[in-house]
Amino acid sequence: GGGGIMGFDDEPPLLEELGIDLGKIVARTVSVLNPLRSVSMDMLTTRTQDGRDEPDSDMAGPVLVALLLGAAMLLRGKVHFGYIYGVGGVGCVSLWLVLTLMSERGLDIWQTASILGYCLLPMVLLAFFSVFFSPTGAVMALLAAAVIGWCTWRASEMLVLSMGVHNERALVAYPVALFYTCFALLAVF
Repeated sequence: GGGGIMGFDDEPPLLEELGIDLGKIVARTVSVLNPLRSVSMDMLTTRTQDGRDEPDSDMAGPVLVALLLGAAMLLRGKVHFGYIYGVGGVGCVSLWLVLTLMSERGLDIWQTASILGYCLLPMVLLAFFSVFFSPTGAVMALLAAAVIGWCTWRASEMLVLSMGVHNERALVAYPVALFYTCFALLAVF
């Protein structure tokens, strides 16, 4: 026997116990990588046991994206994990404050960080591209601008949908674009 150790057959799986939904992580990742597909509110909320929809504040995906960005920079010989988490943390808090002031409904800070983190995924692609190819300055600047636009487009769409302020997308997109510009500078230079 086990000497008093109970079996684990009646325990829920570890990922479920930690609140990590791999299906939702994959769905959000695919949604960010396909900017032509519209975002649904179901992707941004989680249904509770009593049937209510609450903002989804999954942080497993964004942390993985930040680690991938750091790994891409590490391949170029840059140890910028502190910059990634520092710019990400300060940027998320700053954007959360601005966005909370803009909407009546408000946003959860973790939901803001989750959306901004997932939408950083195209920047990871740019960072890996800059590892394996070294295009000229003008080509890389155009590519970085396109990736900033991609990140901004998707993040502003998700944030506007979460906040319920559909007519203020341009106001949301401007500070979000500045946020992703900081990451583009880190990824490219």
